Amino acid sequence: MLIQRWFGSLVNRAVALVTIVVLVTALIVTGAGSLLSRTELEQQARDQVATIAELVSLELDDRLGRRLEILSEVAVSLTMSETALRRRARVIVQQQVALQHEFDGLYLIDTEGQVLAEYPEAYEQTGLNVSHRDYFTRVASQLTPVISEPFVSNVRNHPAVMIAVPVFNHDGRFVGALGGAILLEGDDFMEDFSDLTVGETGYLNLVSHRGTIISHGATGEVMVPVGREIPVMTEALAGFEGTVQTQNSLGQDSIMSVQQMAQVPWFVVAVWPTQEAYAPITRASDNFVWILFAVILIVVPLALWLFRRLMAPLQTLAIQIQERYQGTRTIPVEVAGGREIRRVAEVFNTVTETLHQEQQRAESILGVLQEGVLMLDADGMIRFANGAACRFIGVDDNCLGQNFFDMVTIKAAGQPWHRTDFLKGADIDSLYATLRNHRAVEFDIDLTLLHIRQGLHNEQLVFVLRDDTERRREEQRLSWEATHDSLTQVLNRRAFTATLVKLLGEAARQDTPSVLMLIDLDHFKPVNDQGGHLLGDDLLRRLADLLKDSVRHSDTVARLGGDEFGVILPSCGLGPAEILAEKIRAGVEALRIEQDGRSFGVTASIGLTELTIRDSGPREVVARADEGCYVAKSRGRNAVVVVPVPPDSGDSGD
Repeated sequence: MLIQRWFGSLVNRAVALVTIVVLVTALIVTGAGSLLSRTELEQQARDQVATIAELVSLELDDRLGRRLEILSEVAVSLTMSETALRRRARVIVQQQVALQHEFDGLYLIDTEGQVLAEYPEAYEQTGLNVSHRDYFTRVASQLTPVISEPFVSNVRNHPAVMIAVPVFNHDGRFVGALGGAILLEGDDFMEDFSDLTVGETGYLNLVSHRGTIISHGATGEVMVPVGREIPVMTEALAGFEGTVQTQNSLGQDSIMSVQQMAQVPWFVVAVWPTQEAYAPITRASDNFVWILFAVILIVVPLALWLFRRLMAPLQTLAIQIQERYQGTRTIPVEVAGGREIRRVAEVFNTVTETLHQEQQRAESILGVLQEGVLMLDADGMIRFANGAACRFIGVDDNCLGQNFFDMVTIKAAGQPWHRTDFLKGADIDSLYATLRNHRAVEFDIDLTLLHIRQGLHNEQLVFVLRDDTERRREEQRLSWEATHDSLTQVLNRRAFTATLVKLLGEAARQDTPSVLMLIDLDHFKPVNDQGGHLLGDDLLRRLADLLKDSVRHSDTVARLGGDEFGVILPSCGLGPAEILAEKIRAGVEALRIEQDGRSFGVTASIGLTELTIRDSGPREVVARADEGCYVAKSRGRNAVVVVPVPPDSGDSGD
């Protein structure tokens, strides 16, 4: 009973499962401990390559040193005069049996660089001048033994290295040089080096500090430039010595060890591809992978089975919660399992009941709101709607289950908005739009949109619709009052000035000039004084109507203040404008108002002028037209005066 009770807790079951996992992990970690040997194996491979490079370097140094030493001893024994050296050259060379075994070619050279004698004579180098060779230049100038850089010899163009030592007479004067040639493709000096390998696929390179490959163990190349694309080779040319892991000239990942030589400015490079060098590590890793794979095949199914058994009550709980959410389950959730799962079920039932009460309260509140509130699914089906929302849609009763986008058409800025526009777009704080429902009733609305779980299969859209008709009407009214004269219903001075500024900006693009007409009423004050302000106001309204009836739809009529009116005639020209002004003048003169047996009327002094690109602003144009009004008044009033545009100063004559 105690054990059963202990396992009744989901936490305890999880602890037991974790314990098992930890034990299995410990076994795997123990097996993986063998991987720690990888570092040691890698170090052994690096040490092996470094040792080979060092041994080969020492061996080559020893061979070169021994040959240099023998050649130097023979040169010392040849102390004689230059004449004797020339006379006995062939005999001297033929007698050097020891040197003949150590070198592929033996040469005696005079001070001028001419070969006096050679062995073997089959090379036919006797009489050849080698003064241009680097080794002769150095031995003649330095008077010390020299080991040359690799060069192409005259012996069938074979690559070779020359060891040259100076020969002196009894007075210590330089009388010639004794040289021993080593053919890099010969079977003596380089044979053993060329056949050496590192493992089965590794090889050795011998390179001079001048960047010339003396021997390439992989390709057999000689006398070719070293590849500078390998950083370690570039560093070796500068004196680097050590072991690194990099790519070789064949593009293989390799361990490369560089060992500088002591006798000559050469270095040995031992190269061992890591594929072979780390083969034991790879095999161990493969074995470990197979073991790990076997463990996984056993542990994973077992862990899955145990976990599913432990989590089965939670799966049942999830199904019941989903049914409760979708409304197909009306009773509280009931689930077996551990104490923790039963506690979750109890909390869920409590929360669900509380949310149900809160939902009813929220629906009651939303029901009395004037704003329409809807919740839609991704297809546009209405899942919740308050009464105001249904009225917007044009449904008298419950509109749940209807497709919102089939019932209404929404336009904003003249463009229709579809379901995909709302789905793919961001949340909307405020969108001024027009909603037309299926009954053809239109509403000016302010729309707010909120996405819930956007992009998921259970995405929902929450719309809030506010009737914006009154606000827009008020906005239109205020906008109209800001631009119109309240008495005459024509534009006021502010709107008139804005229109004039706009036309001045377009003057350069107009083929026919626009015209400004200013109308100043004559004798208006007596009408106000004798007939009263109401009569004056009535006269102003009739004059405004006369002006509106006289001009085109594209023309602008404005009251500028008191008894002054302005008319803007776009693309009219002075000729037609003057005719229109005379018509307006005559109409004003003919307009009479009767009151108490008396007749009242006024006349008009009218000034006309064109709008040009030379005008700096509306003030300049208005001043010019106003000047026409003054001239008309000075001529007795009731007249039309055209004020021409002053000539451009740049166009003036003498």
